[in-house]
Amino acid sequence: MDNYEVLEVIHASRTSETIILKVKEKNKRICDKVYALKLIGSLNNRFQKLIFKREVDALKTLNSCDNIVKIRDYMLNAEFRGKNDWGLILLDYVDGTNLEELDLSNFSQVEKYELCLKILKAIEEAHNNNVLHRDIKPSNIMYNIETGEVKIIDFGTSKIKSIVEQETTLPFYSPNFSAPEVVKGNSTTEASDIYSLGAVIFYILFGMLPNGTEMICRTLQDLEVPENLGILIAKMVAEEPENRFQEVGTVIDAFEEIIGDNSSQKDTYLCSIDVDKLRYLKNVSLIEANTNMTIFTKSFLKSQFKECSAFYNHNTDVYIFSGKKIAVECIYNEKDELFVVNRIMPLSVDRRISNQKRGFIIDGIVKFIESGRGNYSSRRLDNDNEKLIVQFRNNINSKSALQKQDELFEELFGKWQDGLDESMKNEKERVGRVVYSAFNIVDQQLILTVEEYKNNDIDGLENDMSYIIEDVDSRGNSFYFDIGTYHGINYEDDETLLIIDLDKKVQMGKVRPLLRKHRPVMEDFRANISAYKRQHYAIRALHDDNYSSKNLKDILLNLDEPTYTPFLQNIKFSKDTLNSSQKEAIRKALYSDSISLIQGPPGTGKTTVIKEIVRQILMQINKFDDTSRILVVSQSHTAVDNIIEGLVDIDEGKLDIIRIGRAENISPKVEETCTMNAIRKKMFTEIKEKSNTYIEQQNLLYANITEQKSLDRWERIKDIQADWINRCSNLETLDYQVIKSATIIAGTCVGFLSNDFVKELDFDYVIIDEAAKATTPELLVSIIKSKKIILVGDQNQLPAYADQELSPIIAKLTKEPKYRLFDLLFNVLPDTHKQILTVQYRMRRNIGNLISQVFYEGKIATEVDDKNRMHPIKKFAGKSIIWIDTSMMDRKDESRLKGGSYCNYAENTLVKKLLEGFKNEGVLPNLDIGIITGYRGQKDLIRKSVNNSGYDRIAKEIDINTLDAFQGRENDIIIYSTVRTKNSIGFQKEKERVNVAFSRAKNLLIICGDMDFFYKFDNPDNKFIEIIDYICEHEDECLVIPGGEI
Repeated sequence: MDNYEVLEVIHASRTSETIILKVKEKNKRICDKVYALKLIGSLNNRFQKLIFKREVDALKTLNSCDNIVKIRDYMLNAEFRGKNDWGLILLDYVDGTNLEELDLSNFSQVEKYELCLKILKAIEEAHNNNVLHRDIKPSNIMYNIETGEVKIIDFGTSKIKSIVEQETTLPFYSPNFSAPEVVKGNSTTEASDIYSLGAVIFYILFGMLPNGTEMICRTLQDLEVPENLGILIAKMVAEEPENRFQEVGTVIDAFEEIIGDNSSQKDTYLCSIDVDKLRYLKNVSLIEANTNMTIFTKSFLKSQFKECSAFYNHNTDVYIFSGKKIAVECIYNEKDELFVVNRIMPLSVDRRISNQKRGFIIDGIVKFIESGRGNYSSRRLDNDNEKLIVQFRNNINSKSALQKQDELFEELFGKWQDGLDESMKNEKERVGRVVYSAFNIVDQQLILTVEEYKNNDIDGLENDMSYIIEDVDSRGNSFYFDIGTYHGINYEDDETLLIIDLDKKVQMGKVRPLLRKHRPVMEDFRANISAYKRQHYAIRALHDDNYSSKNLKDILLNLDEPTYTPFLQNIKFSKDTLNSSQKEAIRKALYSDSISLIQGPPGTGKTTVIKEIVRQILMQINKFDDTSRILVVSQSHTAVDNIIEGLVDIDEGKLDIIRIGRAENISPKVEETCTMNAIRKKMFTEIKEKSNTYIEQQNLLYANITEQKSLDRWERIKDIQADWINRCSNLETLDYQVIKSATIIAGTCVGFLSNDFVKELDFDYVIIDEAAKATTPELLVSIIKSKKIILVGDQNQLPAYADQELSPIIAKLTKEPKYRLFDLLFNVLPDTHKQILTVQYRMRRNIGNLISQVFYEGKIATEVDDKNRMHPIKKFAGKSIIWIDTSMMDRKDESRLKGGSYCNYAENTLVKKLLEGFKNEGVLPNLDIGIITGYRGQKDLIRKSVNNSGYDRIAKEIDINTLDAFQGRENDIIIYSTVRTKNSIGFQKEKERVNVAFSRAKNLLIICGDMDFFYKFDNPDNKFIEIIDYICEHEDECLVIPGGEI
């Protein structure tokens, strides 16, 4: 109990083998959340250990059920009162009274019926999850008088039907409430719980302790209980299990029917109406002309409003009641507590549905009385109008809250939906299309004579490009047939021939006629469309509350605060090298009941944290052979593979990890061990080897058998086995079993759903790496699939990439933090659910301090020894940040290229001079260098220069790329080319990009650019002012060199 302190003892059994304590988290106020801690001991006792295990297993199975007390943690071999063999179960504290101690005499008959129905539905939930309670009695049913909530507790004698145990029964029962077969120690079924439920209902309704079937049935007759109720209870408590109801759902249906039959017990609401309303209906031919007021109020209106909804219009201060085809508008007379009809009107179907959405269904009877007839007051009449007024008020508050929720949802997610629609529309329009004049089919290849290849460069096509052909149905809707994949381009006699390898399953009977009609052949864009549809679905699912994590939508919209539950024991970390912020991040992720966020600035070890979180989850899973499933996703394939490679060795390599994705996108190490194809082959090999070994062993035994019947039977068995092996060789037949047995499934944020079996899964945890680099809809695809969500990323690094041409809407949203889910959550989540990693291990201290001061408000410390971050370049000895200033150089200016990109020839020359200097010093062969620029034109220019000079063949590593490709990577030395020199610094005013570029360097950061221009560029987001100030203020390790001196 490292993290909790005791407030009071709630219960102690006579033998003190079961104790329930009221506890709270240490160092928290008493008014904060409290829990119930159940202690069961001694676990050295086989009987007590079985009770503990059964209760834990049952509660974990039922943890998503609203009317069952929720388990938060559990622990074996805990120390309490000088003994260390206690079992601990941490539960939500149930505020209320158990039915044994509750005075039920104050309950009305209707309230008793409602209580019984709630208990029935709670046990039905347990049975639907294959859990039999086996000890249903008043003391195990908690009731909160204020809220009306029912909670079922104490599952110590429960049974999970899917688990086969040697101890199928427990020598334990509750007199008066246990079924006869339970008392006798015989096997139990749902019918056993139904007997107990019947006994409990008898106790609630009649206030007497039940004492067996005979006593209950005799009492029902003596009390002259309504026949249908008596029959129901009698059948529930029948002596023999087979004579009882077999399902709780059947009992509920019968019980609800009884409540309906006793509708006289329902609330009654009174409305007065005058004869003018009748005359109006006659004038518009909605009622027969000979109808009088008595028939009107007692028959016509009764029938119209038998099922009724209502809402309050605050603009006109009237109450609207909607029936089948008639609606009435009322004012409320507070003096007489009476609704007075001032208007009656016909009601269309559409209007009735609209009114229902604005209001609520009335659970009771609406009665109409004629106004103006006699001197009456509704106070003298039996009605519940004041209760209905309260319902109107509650509905107003509820609708207001829902309206606010919908408005916030639309503001955050509606524009993303518009962007996805725009993307799907443009995806098809810009896809590569082949305009062809002729076709030929030779040796499983389609050869198209190309007139024009639209929307793509025919010389840049890749081998994995797939092609489809379009057809149109009678309604004008497009549908497609697969053709095959790109093989190559041939140029013959001034003709361009596109060669496509036909798929094995190509439907040539469908495709050939379409080719003759010159129907469009196009690149297969359906995978991209499918990705957008998945994101669309995720937004809709969130809106419709179709997700796994409790209160997720309200938490995301900042309408509710997430909760957390610390473990009973302090976490035992697997590595002593974890720093305090890493440990705190792990704690918050594991303690959260729903969602948590970890911000990992550059070099702070977020991948280390993710691996430790997975290890800790696996430890939780292994407590009682749990079957929890973890989803690990990221925006990039590389990030996913980095995590997996660190997890493969956990649990001595026995951990079942499946990597979803195409082989070409997966690292070789992961592809060989964790892809579906690799696991299929391994599984098939093992199956085949074990099967063949068994056959060989049996052949030896059958060699000594001469009976022909046995030999024939053995031959048939071998034939069946051979056929089965042959079926298994179709490896895809193993996919379901492979997926089902996996503990960890990994893939990209949207791509993990490309496997059909994975689509059907829900997860206990999802860990999303590089979460700040994914769009909000991409994140939602995995978020809605999991009970617990852990987002890891850094909003101060690169945001999600968006194609401006594909969707200007999404391109705009990715640049606005208020629409980026990671940024939004960082701002709204409480400190208990978010953590910044505050120690970096990548960069030399001076570079780390620059990054910390400029981008992280000085919060990031460095714990790397500078002795391990020294570079060998004598010219820059003792320096770790260099700015080579082109301000005073001739021909320093940027150049605009065709297509819109930029390059800078002066900076390209400086890069070559730097590399030449490293070569002349003799250190280039040992250098790991990254050359980063923001512009593709500059990247191509530098890459060509370096390749032509041969520096890349001398150096240990020279990686040249745009900064978008560098997030998550690092090099000993980074050379950054700024390129821009006039008008604007371009995207370099985006702090996230500059942060990524500068934080890749471990030992030395060199910047080439016009320092004067970048310092004076007038923009509030220009971080170069702070960067240049830092360089100038730290001359001991920073250096500014005029470009002409290199």
